[in-house]
Amino acid sequence: MKRAAVLGIFALVVGAASWTAQGPLPGDVAITRTLQTLLGDAPPWAFALTQSALVPLAGVSVGVAALLGWWLRGAVGGAAAVLAYGLALVADKALRAGLFVARPAEPLVAVAAPSSSSGLPSTFGLIYGAVFGAALLTAANTARQQWPARAIAAGAILVGSAARVVLGGHWASQMAASVTTGLLLAGLAIRLCAALPALNAGTRG
Repeated sequence: MKRAAVLGIFALVVGAASWTAQGPLPGDVAITRTLQTLLGDAPPWAFALTQSALVPLAGVSVGVAALLGWWLRGAVGGAAAVLAYGLALVADKALRAGLFVARPAEPLVAVAAPSSSSGLPSTFGLIYGAVFGAALLTAANTARQQWPARAIAAGAILVGSAARVVLGGHWASQMAASVTTGLLLAGLAIRLCAALPALNAGTRG
């Protein structure tokens, strides 16, 4: 519960600041420009990674996250990633119905694919934070090494967030709030799945 409270407060504070500012928060422009200087302002890999949160490739991302979750906690971990994806889709529609926050715009930073939709939440951030967060946050009950699965999950979230920022799709603060919200959804999904006896019966020991 303490972890959920910290994540919730962070997402609320950063999200509220972004909504109030309707523009970049301190550090956002510098982070984007630095990434664009190092990686280019429209790297092909970033476009490809963006598609991995959209249908049909989202199925691949959820599948990978479910495998990581299963490795760590069996049926509970695998199912949590799938449920977290569904929760992220619902949260995305609900938040977008009541929020509008401006996306990055030129000439502050380069924007690879301009969009008039809200920059908060980031659909990508919600989905990656939720599905890979399910593997990142789940309690392992296996004697096998845990760090590879957690490293892959954390790496996916970090690289995916960088992809959206480098393309000028979202400010770093918008990604941070969205990913954190996704992590909250992941925690909820884990708790719900852990409460189901049928999933616990199939959990690896």
